[in-house]
Amino acid sequence: MSEETKKLTEDIVDLGKLIIVAVIMIVVVFLVIKSLIGEVPAYVASVIIGLGGIFLYATNKSVRDHINNWLKGKR
Repeated sequence: MSEETKKLTEDIVDLGKLIIVAVIMIVVVFLVIKSLIGEVPAYVASVIIGLGGIFLYATNKSVRDHINNWLKGKR
């Protein structure tokens, strides 16, 4: 395989890990807010946190680099 293909494969795997972690965190936030406040605010907060996280990852290069390094196990 070429270097470009290997890099693309690693990026896809890293994004998959990121999505799994994000989903778990959103579910945890949802369950905590649901138990403290109620179901409707939990849905609203989960959507806002999810969209905010995606926006932050997509627009902030330093956040994106930090998360990618964390996923690859680099410090």
